[in-house]
Amino acid sequence: MVIPIDVPREIRVMAKGRGSPAFVWIKGKKLGVIRIRNVWRVDDEWWRQEIARRYFDVELNNNSVTMVFQNLITEKWYQQRY
Repeated sequence: MVIPIDVPREIRVMAKGRGSPAFVWIKGKKLGVIRIRNVWRVDDEWWRQEIARRYFDVELNNNSVTMVFQNLITEKWYQQRY
């Protein structure tokens, strides 16, 4: 049996201003984003099934770091472990 790793998990995010995450809900806990360490965008596979995502590497107020992204087509948010 093959178990995929790093599968994005849909999460709730409250964004501010230009769409930057301000709060994320992980495992039922609301966590504040205290710093965005990096932001990048991925646009790919327009010839098959379009991918348009904006990624944020964030520090949270519980001293953890995680990566979240917004699917810019569906506007849903996901947590991506690295």
